[in-house]
Amino acid sequence: MNKAWLVGAVLLLTATSAIILPKLADLDSSVQQRNGTVETFTGSRNTVLDNDNLVDVLGVLPLTLSIDSVGWEDHVLSLDLKLSGNDHEPEELYQNMAQAISFAIQETSNVDQLLLRIVVEDKWLGSRRLLLAGDIRRSEWSYALQDELQSAGNFPISDRLKTGFRISETELWKKQFIYP
Repeated sequence: MNKAWLVGAVLLLTATSAIILPKLADLDSSVQQRNGTVETFTGSRNTVLDNDNLVDVLGVLPLTLSIDSVGWEDHVLSLDLKLSGNDHEPEELYQNMAQAISFAIQETSNVDQLLLRIVVEDKWLGSRRLLLAGDIRRSEWSYALQDELQSAGNFPISDRLKTGFRISETELWKKQFIYP
């Protein structure tokens, strides 16, 4: 009788654990999401970025700016977007930044930090100059900041957004795009 009771208890405990543990994990995730501390992922949009798929995955992003350079090391994605010519508006650059951030944070599971730069190529001098730079960290990312960047239009971005995404603006950016 003792052995049957023990086997029954173990089976009951196993079945209960199989039912309760996933529900507890979902509960913890929803509480953290409500408090704005984590981002949840769904289905096939959970890309694991590595050196083998880096070019393929980034190559299909719907960016209007060209990718100038990419780096991947220790869960840090470095991405330089290049613009050439003078026919760009701040809104387009903000949209490209938002798309890159969305990919890195929302569509991957292993990018902890995105080092994003917008550079301009000077064809006459054969050089590149920095316009904007951002240091976006998964632990500090939020839907509110993402939405604010996507809807910034052609206006200067807020200090809250600059702080949240650690965005730096160069004097060239301010001179060419914000206060011409």
